[in-house]
Amino acid sequence: MLNSMIFILLGILLLSMKLGGVHPVTNWEWFSIALPFLLAVCWFELFEPWLGLDVRRQQFRKRQLEVRIRNFNNKKPRRQRQGFPLR
Repeated sequence: MLNSMIFILLGILLLSMKLGGVHPVTNWEWFSIALPFLLAVCWFELFEPWLGLDVRRQQFRKRQLEVRIRNFNNKKPRRQRQGFPLR
């Protein structure tokens, strides 16, 4: 997850440094600050679907959910307590 968010984290870091007045970044052009955000948009909208990573991730999560449901259905039912009911 962090690997796919590196562009956004870098963009937030550069933007905060530009607005905060940190010396080397203050003199940079705004395009240099916006470039990581543009790369993130390209990654999420173009490259990830083109490589099929979004479909693989979705299939992996679906298999995990099916395993959890199967394990939940195979559990033994709890034994009911004996004694007086609480009221």
